[in-house]
Amino acid sequence: METIQLRNTKVSDVAEATLLFQGKPYALKDYPMFPAIFNSGADRRLLKAGRQVSKTMTFAADIISRALLTPYYPMIYANTSAAQTTSFSTSKLDPFLVHSPIINRSLMLNKNVIDNVFNKRFANFAEVRLTYFSETADRVRGNTGFAFYVDEVQDMLYDALIDAEECLSAAPHPKFMYAGTSKSMITPLEYFWGMSTQKEWLIQCEGCNKYNVPSVENIGAKGLICKSCGKALNTYLGFWHAFGKEGAEYDGFRIPQIILPLHCCSPEKWVNLLQKLDKYPDYKIKNEIMGDPLGEGESLITEELLRSITRPGMHPPVQKDGPTCGGASYMAAGIDWGGGGGSGTSRTVISIYAANQAKPEYRMVAGKIFTSGEPTKHLQEIARMLNAFQVTHVYADHGGGNFAISQLAELMPQVSIVPIMYTDQAAPLRWDEKARRFTTNRTNMIDNFIGDIKKMHIRTFDWEEFEPYAMDFLNVREDTIGEDRGISKRVWRRIPSAPDDSLHSMLYGWLACRILCGYTEFTAA
Repeated sequence: METIQLRNTKVSDVAEATLLFQGKPYALKDYPMFPAIFNSGADRRLLKAGRQVSKTMTFAADIISRALLTPYYPMIYANTSAAQTTSFSTSKLDPFLVHSPIINRSLMLNKNVIDNVFNKRFANFAEVRLTYFSETADRVRGNTGFAFYVDEVQDMLYDALIDAEECLSAAPHPKFMYAGTSKSMITPLEYFWGMSTQKEWLIQCEGCNKYNVPSVENIGAKGLICKSCGKALNTYLGFWHAFGKEGAEYDGFRIPQIILPLHCCSPEKWVNLLQKLDKYPDYKIKNEIMGDPLGEGESLITEELLRSITRPGMHPPVQKDGPTCGGASYMAAGIDWGGGGGSGTSRTVISIYAANQAKPEYRMVAGKIFTSGEPTKHLQEIARMLNAFQVTHVYADHGGGNFAISQLAELMPQVSIVPIMYTDQAAPLRWDEKARRFTTNRTNMIDNFIGDIKKMHIRTFDWEEFEPYAMDFLNVREDTIGEDRGISKRVWRRIPSAPDDSLHSMLYGWLACRILCGYTEFTAA
């Protein structure tokens, strides 16, 4: 293997010195804002970008440069679909690896090299594993790495992202790089941006000397203009300025189309951009051109709907009794285990139901929202409640609760405890015999659950005591992902800074009731 002296060299310098793309040197002179991104020493980098700003190319260049610099360095790359990940591997990584002579000689010419679409191990034993996920991190589990690159983060479920980050739990100095195009305020991208340095490409006007933070107001007839005096702006004179808190967790960079020379310094590209302003709806201008969000998604779950299923004057008993549980064919419970999402945004919740087999009626008669923290510390209280209500079946979150489930099973061998795992499978519900668990399409099953609420098949206790559970429902919004790839898909997303555990706990308990009572037909998406 060729030896190259690149220690203590800036990553951007390595990229420019070694990479070729389509036969031309990879140069950053027309990307003056990108060296700071390559060279950021932050453990977590974040790119909040418009479309067509070379963020994916930046990912590829960063990965290969760091592979060259650091032997035995394992990395993971993830996107939202197999097609997107395959495209990154074949159209971004491969051209650099094949057509860059120094890179090819240094990293690719060795009998130990692995060069597959989803796995590339280099001659110096640096490696990048390529994968994809959206609704669940199950496919990512089992990978280990020191650096994690995640693209299109706005289309991923926040909880799945947190689970996926565990792949770097053993890394001595884990590094993360997230990127995406903002859509609404409830995406993980916006949540991370709120915890970032929030760097903007500040451009000082050479006419009035005022500084400009890029916005639609800077779009002039022939290029970038000053918001104050209308004089042309020179993006090459710009610099990154942080508007976020000092010591922020993420080093965040917003990259709208209009600041890149390939757009603002090209008359042809600028005419195309102006045409987009005439044709695009407001949300698309904000999202795809400016890299900004618009709105918070649709909230189809209302307080009025949730109030409608409460029973005024009914208070949760401390044990199974006649007034609240009378006529029950089954007593079942749903548990959503806490542990992810940060303090206060993920708690263990139990919901106890009385189910009537003669008709589709599922009464939530009791429950408890525990404090945040390790689920196993709540097991004794959960077991006490299950015994008090003579619960025979528990459906519980599989995602972060495997150990808690096994511990509960030891405490209560007489109770049937069934793990539930959310996926993005086509079928609403599927039994996995090998794993002894149900898998369910997350969006579809929430649709069915909300449908039964609207039909009044689900009832619960007095609003005053149910309100803390209801608040979790109101943290959930409908969103649409994949529009830019032509595979538009509706999903349910929670506001990352707020909990939704009660919704899932109640859903698991309701699902147990439906299956036990024989109501197993679910509406497909």
